[in-house]
Amino acid sequence: MTPSPTDRLTQALRAHQAGRLSEAEQGYRAVLARQGTHVDALYLLGMLLHQQGRAAEALPCLERAVAKADGRADVHNTLGDVLRVLGRPDEAIAAFRAAIARRAHYADAQLNLAATLQLAGRLQEALVLLFEAVATSPPQPALRERLALLLQGVSLGSGSPLVRTVLLALCHDDAIATQTISGAALGLVQASPAYQAIEAALAQGEDPCRVAPAAVDALAADTLLLAVLPRVLVSDPSIETVLVGLRRALLQRAADDDAIDTASLAPLALPLAAALAAQCFNTGYSWPVGDDEQVIVDRLRHRLAGLPSLAGAVVPLLGVAMYDTLRPFADRLPHTEPDRAGWPAELQPLLRDQLEAYNTERAIAARLPALTAFTAGVSSQVRAMYEEHPYPRWITLQRPAVTTVAAFVRGLRPDAPTVPTGRSILVAGGGSGQQPIQMALSFPDAEVLSLDLSRASLAYASRMAEHYKVPNVRFGHGDILAIDASLGRFAIVSCSGVLHHLADPLAGWQRLLGVLAPHGVLKVGLYATAARARIDAARAYVREEAFPPTDAGIRAARQAIRALPAHHPARGVLTFVDFYSTSGARDLLMHVQERSYTLPQIAADLDTLGLRFLGFQLPAPVQARFLAAHPGGWLDLAAWDAFEKAHPDTFAAMYQFWCAPR
Repeated sequence: MTPSPTDRLTQALRAHQAGRLSEAEQGYRAVLARQGTHVDALYLLGMLLHQQGRAAEALPCLERAVAKADGRADVHNTLGDVLRVLGRPDEAIAAFRAAIARRAHYADAQLNLAATLQLAGRLQEALVLLFEAVATSPPQPALRERLALLLQGVSLGSGSPLVRTVLLALCHDDAIATQTISGAALGLVQASPAYQAIEAALAQGEDPCRVAPAAVDALAADTLLLAVLPRVLVSDPSIETVLVGLRRALLQRAADDDAIDTASLAPLALPLAAALAAQCFNTGYSWPVGDDEQVIVDRLRHRLAGLPSLAGAVVPLLGVAMYDTLRPFADRLPHTEPDRAGWPAELQPLLRDQLEAYNTERAIAARLPALTAFTAGVSSQVRAMYEEHPYPRWITLQRPAVTTVAAFVRGLRPDAPTVPTGRSILVAGGGSGQQPIQMALSFPDAEVLSLDLSRASLAYASRMAEHYKVPNVRFGHGDILAIDASLGRFAIVSCSGVLHHLADPLAGWQRLLGVLAPHGVLKVGLYATAARARIDAARAYVREEAFPPTDAGIRAARQAIRALPAHHPARGVLTFVDFYSTSGARDLLMHVQERSYTLPQIAADLDTLGLRFLGFQLPAPVQARFLAAHPGGWLDLAAWDAFEKAHPDTFAAMYQFWCAPR
């Protein structure tokens, strides 16, 4: 008995879901041979062809499905995706809008529409769409994450109450890296009348607390500013200037009265002082400190030392905390959450981050296993540097897309006959944990090992892994130059921002290949010579002026670079986030060992090591711009070299690329 179209469609769909694509295609075509306008068969066949990269064949199926069932939002959405792939963005945008019109809160179509608008150069429309979607839809993590990514590097000069509300929600979302939205959020703060009044007062050399007290109170009540400062590194020089001046004004008020209460610092300003203290802790106290400020801070320290109890000393504690850690008072402050009960709310986060977290990290560092031997020379110098200044200091994390090791490797090597059988990942030089934790979140089926020279960095990483409840990552103390097969074999090895700090980068690269599993893939991140010109100029200036790599020396170097004439090439480092923290500035300006690369040099090293280039890791708009200029050149390093010459800042964040043995 011949199966009915319904039964045949069901069988084909099951084959499709099981990955038996040829069988599924035959089934869908069999249904259409008997009933040429069967909407589900047209739609599913179009989707299958699209999944196989056969967009041109998929298009007529989906167009016929839309003509037959115009009310089907899912059909319009898939049609839009096919049109996007075929390079017809305007029609794709119309299809996505049709899908959204037919289904309220259709997150997939909203995401597709936003991505297509962005690639078409219509970022503002994409942002408006996502702000409205996040504000009005039921909770959709994917929409929030996409909005945060699109906001990276965007400064908003104005925004509706809806925009502020959404940004505030994103600031409190632990699945969002607040740093990515800091420009947008702080842009709104900058546009406020209160901020502008304070900025004007400081520009005139006036104390804003005296000449514009209402503005200070208004800024102290700005929930967006108070939410952002503890969770980011402020990386805008003009905002830093205002915050430095505001800190100075609040410090002077804190010292105006010998009474240990809030009389000298109005209660409304206490949250602002606490937020500034958190920001300064995040930066490693990289802001400049005047001699007169130091006198006041020392006076407040002396005042605190003479008190029988610090429980009520909110103002002097905050005054000191805006300039230095509270750890010198550790024996008189509560270290755990139960012990902090009853202490002022403004102090609670500072005590948690500066005392409890510090104690946790010291305990972790003491018990970290040493997984390799350690080499002398440059490696020991690099190790000492990162023990003194663990890098990078990060506060929040963007949740990555979830996949599997097998699916990811197959995506990089679609022509490979097989994929690695194991699911282990090595992050070599995982530093303070941002990359290995994201790897572990992205590959929940894998076990991630992060290896690093610095116990201080590893301890921070381990504590943050506990904070984010990431069970499938572990941390070990070790040296890339001493890695061997005793660590095991890894399906994925990632080494980003490390090899260029070795005396012999090729030797480290070879060590990594020695622990790569058969059919595995390797990610490498290397500094780009073209994009490092501004940094090289700043490093040369720091060497010429002989700034020491101490906290005071780093502060002095930052201040000196900021004071250079606008045309000075060293000022180019002001565009890098690393410039705005002590550990970051040392890594950026005073590293004990580094080199940079050109694409021909990378091509030569890949050839020497017998490796195949598998592609760069870059934002979608950059990929689209490259492919428009060099169609089919994705794996051609010569084409990328030509593109970089036309766009020298393409790899400002390093060459990040994948490779594998040939």
